[in-house]
Amino acid sequence: MEVDSAILQQQQPIVAPGRPQQSRWLTVSILAGLTAVFVASVIFKPTAGEYFTVCGFKNFTGLPCPGCGLTHSFCALAKGDVRDAFAFNLVGPPLFLVFVFAWVRAAGVLLKRRGVVERIDGWAKQFNLVRAFAIAFLVYGVGRIVYLISTGPLNLHDSPLSQLIARLIH
Repeated sequence: MEVDSAILQQQQPIVAPGRPQQSRWLTVSILAGLTAVFVASVIFKPTAGEYFTVCGFKNFTGLPCPGCGLTHSFCALAKGDVRDAFAFNLVGPPLFLVFVFAWVRAAGVLLKRRGVVERIDGWAKQFNLVRAFAIAFLVYGVGRIVYLISTGPLNLHDSPLSQLIARLIH
């Protein structure tokens, strides 16, 4: 009996105290947060046209940041309007899909479905999702700003940045 317990102790990985509880708390937090995002996307109906924004970049410069329109995009996608979802933010629908996979992965961790978790982790590693989305946001953000500046009149004179530049010039 002592030999069996000694063998089992050698085979079990050593885990720092508190680590499993922290991982479980993080997984539950991710699952709850993404559930809230999905429920809000279904319930919330954002206004069209001019609206209040909490985006510091847009409030300061008058130009949209790469994340501007994600809420509208998620809400449109949750209601099945894929065309509007891409119109609000081109990166929104792919990011929404990644959030769905992150939710499934978190549920898999809590339900101890190792195969699901490993499969999703493999896809994320294979497609290098973090780097891909960082590049996509950068390219989309810069491209959208260049497009907006080059195609039409912008109302930039009301932004704090343009007012600061005007004060420095005059």
